[in-house]
Amino acid sequence: MAREGLEGSLGFTTGLVYRRMSNRLMQRLRAYDITPEQWSVLFYASQSAGLIQRELGERAGKDKPTTTRIVDHLVRKGWVVRRQDHADRRAIYIKATDAGRQLIEETKPIEEAVLAEVTSCLTDEEHETLLVLLHRLGKHLDRLND
Repeated sequence: MAREGLEGSLGFTTGLVYRRMSNRLMQRLRAYDITPEQWSVLFYASQSAGLIQRELGERAGKDKPTTTRIVDHLVRKGWVVRRQDHADRRAIYIKATDAGRQLIEETKPIEEAVLAEVTSCLTDEEHETLLVLLHRLGKHLDRLND
């Protein structure tokens, strides 16, 4: 089936869906003074005892400058701290504070509710298939970019 304009573009369509989902989550997180972009970095920081900033950015899908900007903001808010590795002074570890972990605990149900609301039009099988295909494309892009 031929599609008009950019409707047949995978990049355009996934970008549009991402922005719509992100905007929906942003509306729900507004009361907590955190954006979805910041939330994803804080989420990964809260899931470990400390991550090297580069690894944190990779997990959250952010480039180095964006990760630095977000971490700077999270530090100012008191949600994460930076710690220098004593063995490798170049390595900076990011660790969620108690306040940061508490914020994730309070807002994770909001993120889950938004995701459930957005994907409610899909069957469980369609949802799983979509994730598998998107992950496959992501891994393929990683190989192309290496």
